[in-house]
Amino acid sequence: MQLFEFEGKQLFKNVGINIPQSQLIDGPDQIRIKPPLVLKVQILSGKRADAGGIIKVQSAEGLVQSLKKLFESTINGERVEKILVEEAVEIDKEYYLSFSYSTETRGPVMTFGSGGTGAEQKGAKSYPIDLAHLEGVKAHLRGGIIPEELVDTAIKLWEVFIKYDLELAEINPLVVDKHGQVWALDSKVILDDDADFRREIKFPERNLFGRAPTQREIEARKIDEGDHRGTAGSVYWDLDGDIAVIAAGGGGSIVNMDALLALGGKPANYTEHSGNPPGEKLKKLTKIVLSKPGLKGCWFVGGTANFTDIYETLMGFAEGLREIKPKPTYPIVIRRGGPQDKKAFEALEEIGKKEGFDFHIFGRETPMTSTAKIMVELAYGNISH
Repeated sequence: MQLFEFEGKQLFKNVGINIPQSQLIDGPDQIRIKPPLVLKVQILSGKRADAGGIIKVQSAEGLVQSLKKLFESTINGERVEKILVEEAVEIDKEYYLSFSYSTETRGPVMTFGSGGTGAEQKGAKSYPIDLAHLEGVKAHLRGGIIPEELVDTAIKLWEVFIKYDLELAEINPLVVDKHGQVWALDSKVILDDDADFRREIKFPERNLFGRAPTQREIEARKIDEGDHRGTAGSVYWDLDGDIAVIAAGGGGSIVNMDALLALGGKPANYTEHSGNPPGEKLKKLTKIVLSKPGLKGCWFVGGTANFTDIYETLMGFAEGLREIKPKPTYPIVIRRGGPQDKKAFEALEEIGKKEGFDFHIFGRETPMTSTAKIMVELAYGNISH
């Protein structure tokens, strides 16, 4: 799980890394510290500064205007709900420092270089750390790899990395001010979720978008609990649109989402099923996906499978539809292929006639992304059928 900047900085503070005086606010009228300040939106995506999510203010008037602007913003697709207000630091020197794990060395590495946006492209270098000689880490850091004035902070960052079972502990920028004081002006921290059981400090659960999971996201995740026959619902996110998407897992699902978005479709959610899940799992998933209000269409899309029983999964989908009984009726576009697909399509045709479902069924002869265009046109009324 990735932490917000203010959460990561709390871990830094716990081990004695210097961070500026700050205040976390969720409204523009809560400020207690005075300019000059730096306002930083608290989102999980990177490159906030490039997207206008970091603003320096010198006056009280500028502070009010900037806060109003930021709280009304969406930065990198994330709505701004919290802002970290920090005292400005006069920067003399700027660096990048992190500890992470490398698949190449199969162990932890320290990465060091110039700081700021695009630090990875500015020649930062990685140095393997020998886990068999952890006491030698301090000596290693004092061996001239990094400037002497940064060594104490680097040792403390290593302590954060180990103490809290992290996948990444990053400071960018790590700066030295005009008086020689070292400061962590940002944090990027990713927790190892598998170590959560032994981590004393806990953080609120959040999904990919940084917000607490919705009830649908929670319920979808439960479908696979204790049942390893394929997957259905372990990947589920609520989105802001009006076309429900039930995709077959794999890279093709991302291609299909890209196609839908490129054609002007607005996904209401995104979920995957993969392997060979039983119909009961698809029934549960369908009921969750289609419980979202305001839908204008449903797109059940996937490639041509080798082992997935298409009849089983599509009958589970149909059972979920029967229980939901969408009102008003909206178009349901299905593109699938694989074992027992013809039997599934024939059964769907009969179910559609009996239940009044507006099915549009396509098999392996139709490219997946072509059905994205059909879905968009049917959902938004650009063509008549």
